[in-house]
Amino acid sequence: MLRRDSENKSGLLGISIPPFTSWSWKDLGVRIGGPDMILLPDGRFLAAVRLYKTDNWHPARTSLCWINPATGKLSELLTLPSGGDTSYAGMVWHDDVLWVSYYSSHEQKTSIYLTKVKIGK
Repeated sequence: MLRRDSENKSGLLGISIPPFTSWSWKDLGVRIGGPDMILLPDGRFLAAVRLYKTDNWHPARTSLCWINPATGKLSELLTLPSGGDTSYAGMVWHDDVLWVSYYSSHEQKTSIYLTKVKIGK
C-alpha cells in the first residue's frame, strides 16, 4: 500500500510477484495515511490506515480495513479509539487474534495503544 500526498491523494495498492520488477497499481479511491497490511491465515488482507473525514488532514482516525486485491477496494471494518494525531499501526497475528499497536492523541496527550481484535470469518 502506498500513501500519496500529491494532487491525487488517493492511496494505491501495488501488486507484484518475485522478482518484483513489474508492478500493477490499483487506486484505493480514498486518502490514507501510515498504511500497514497483513495477510491473515485464511487468505484475506487486512490493513491498518489513517482515514480522514474531510480532504484536510483532520479529523483523522486509525481504522482496520479489508483490502480486496482483485479490485483495490478498501472497506472499513473497525475504527480504533483514535483521533487528532494518530496513525502508524503495526499488526501481528498470534493465536487467532490480531494484535495492533498505534499512536493517537485523542485523550489530549499523544500515547501508544495496544489492542487485541478477534477477527471473524
